[in-house]
Amino acid sequence: MNRKKKKRGQWRDVWSRLQRNKVAMVSIVLLLVIILSAVFSELITPYVYTERDLTNTFAFPSAAHLFGTDNLGRDIFSRVLVGGRISLLVAFGSVLLSAVVGSLLGAAAGYYGGKIEFGIMKLTDIMMAIPAFLLAVTVSAAMGTGLINTIVAVGLTNIPRFVRLMRAETLSVKGNEFILASRASGASDLYIILTHIFPNALSSTIVNVTLGVGTAILQISGLSFVGLGVRPPTPEWGSMLASGRTYMRDFWPMVTFPGIAIVVTLILFNLAGDGLRDAMDPRLKR
Repeated sequence: MNRKKKKRGQWRDVWSRLQRNKVAMVSIVLLLVIILSAVFSELITPYVYTERDLTNTFAFPSAAHLFGTDNLGRDIFSRVLVGGRISLLVAFGSVLLSAVVGSLLGAAAGYYGGKIEFGIMKLTDIMMAIPAFLLAVTVSAAMGTGLINTIVAVGLTNIPRFVRLMRAETLSVKGNEFILASRASGASDLYIILTHIFPNALSSTIVNVTLGVGTAILQISGLSFVGLGVRPPTPEWGSMLASGRTYMRDFWPMVTFPGIAIVVTLILFNLAGDGLRDAMDPRLKR
């Protein structure tokens, strides 16, 4: 009971420190607006994102079409909103995959040590030696395009950061008395990892996930831009940029609005992640 009260008190302190960071709070609110707009995009878009009007192509922004229309007469505003849902879905899916796999591998490396730790960390070092986008391109080219394959390709590139984080957290707590007591009472290794080690690394993992989503959005857009991510006609911010680059000189809305969506979302995730990191750092309690 005391431990639960202490945990609740710690999270209240985190929330209190986060509220004092106005930039982080504004970023979180704006992110919620973007996420909700993406989730309910088909309910709030003025047009069906696949609807074509060949009599009204390359229309500049107006009251009828806030972001204009593309080369096929499709409403760009509707496609940006729906494309946000695709980008965020793939980003969250890839980060969730890398967080689960990386945390399990990192916990195993830190908890068992020896050959297990050596093998996991050497594999991690090899993956980190390869540029993340190049690795994503290689995996995506081998597996093919599509939502699931893009999630896997981007998720694999972010596994090393979670492995290193969880290994460090595991090494810092595995010698504590409550771990030794659980082990002496006959608790299994999996039980100790899930109930003692993972909760102690929760705050660091949350921050890493928040920062990782922004990076994943950039990687996904890059893959789609070079034709290895989400392919047309499915709207995704990177693929929309790729479709509009041909007309960039004469018709700027096709690349400007998807590009702004990527940049703004990436900045907001980074600002929110920085705010969470500061709020969860015990050294900043004063």
